[in-house]
Parts: sequence; structure tokens; C-alpha cells
Amino acid sequence: MKSISIDIETYSSINLGKSGVYRYAENDDFEILLFAYSVDGGEVKVVDLANGEKIPRSIIDALKDDEIIKWAFNAMFERV
Repeated sequence: MKSISIDIETYSSINLGKSGVYRYAENDDFEILLFAYSVDGGEVKVVDLANGEKIPRSIIDALKDDEIIKWAFNAMFERV
């Protein structure tokens, strides 16, 4: 694995447009619903966290690995 691209779908009862990303993400009911990823430009896989699916350990390890290039869509939001 040389690179991983990710995207997330989230929920919060806070209005993102009115509150900003920090308040939205720090709200008690904030949750990541879907986690989508692609390894080395391959097939996109979607993990449905809201329904109990788990992110594969290899993907979690890749996110922590400094040698792997990460691409995040709407990256500022994913960082928060």
C-alpha cells in the first residue's frame, strides 16, 4: 500500500453552516456514519459505521503510517 484516499459522512444536530466545523464536530451527538476509502486508486469501499461495521485494522494502521500518502476529500473537515 502506497496511498489511501478517504471520505466520511457525518451527523450532528448542530447546523454546520451556522456554527462552523469545530462546534459541529465537538457536539455530544456528533458521529461518523460512513467511512469510504480506496487503496492505491483501487475500488472504493464503504464502511457503514452507523450500522456496526468496523474499519479494517489494515486501514487504521495505514492512517497512522507516516510512509503512506493520505488523500482526504474536504480535508479540513476530516482533520477536525
